[in-house]
Amino acid sequence: MTPPGYVRSETARGTWLVRNDVAGAVPALGLAALLSGAPGKAATPGRGRSDVVHLDFAGVMGVGKRARHGGLLGPILGGLYWGTGRGRRPIELARRLRGAGVPTPDVLAAGWRRIAGPLNAIALVTEAVPGACNLQEALLGDPPVTRMRALLHAAADTVRALHEAGFVHADLNLANLVLEDSAAGLLAHVVDLDRGRFVSPLTDRDRARNLSRLLRSHEKWVAGRSPLRARDAIAFVARYARGDRVMARDLLGRLRRYRSRLWWRRLFWNRRAWGAGARRLARPAQQR
Repeated sequence: MTPPGYVRSETARGTWLVRNDVAGAVPALGLAALLSGAPGKAATPGRGRSDVVHLDFAGVMGVGKRARHGGLLGPILGGLYWGTGRGRRPIELARRLRGAGVPTPDVLAAGWRRIAGPLNAIALVTEAVPGACNLQEALLGDPPVTRMRALLHAAADTVRALHEAGFVHADLNLANLVLEDSAAGLLAHVVDLDRGRFVSPLTDRDRARNLSRLLRSHEKWVAGRSPLRARDAIAFVARYARGDRVMARDLLGRLRRYRSRLWWRRLFWNRRAWGAGARRLARPAQQR
């Protein structure tokens, strides 16, 4: 079934659901390339599981990406998915969240290509965020205090709006909060929605688990170069809690306890970072 506001397009390389207003300006070669071959692995940490491509729908810019499994399923299935739900679902989620006032890019096109039986390759194109920079990149830039506070407030506002809408993000990490310096101020857009879910009611545990994933991504990718300061954590949680001191104290306690249990993960992260550094030094200079 084609979602309202979209048209279905069958091509030799796959099937696409394209938003009505850009259906007449589809970058056919770019879409075909997205569903061809195997999904590439992200070149740098924090870029997701596959690299992105930028597509022009006659002036409406989009960011395209092949879906790729992570975790234990990554080495087994790679970019293969059962059925086509992984392509259709982000359209519904984005529309529902945008309707609830959550900043998230709308879906321009979602596509799939049958590989074998019920197994499909999946790709998604969302609206490009102007001047996009994700929160991980922004924090690694060692921003001054005033900019840091603006980053934290923008991120906290969006995560709180996400939770107020009853949505639990499946992988809330720094790279999935994409920043825009808009006329109204700094805005954080949440991306990579497809494995998330709406729950009712959303519990304190749901909130804490989502925020713990965000903290873990900071400890994994940023803390080695820009350690988390207590005042920054407090500023984020206070903004998220919107004046609810009981909620703020509870969340800070939960996050402190979670962070204290990350020591064994840090051993693995540091070991992997050292190994990557050693491999770079071992390569001939012209290949670095």
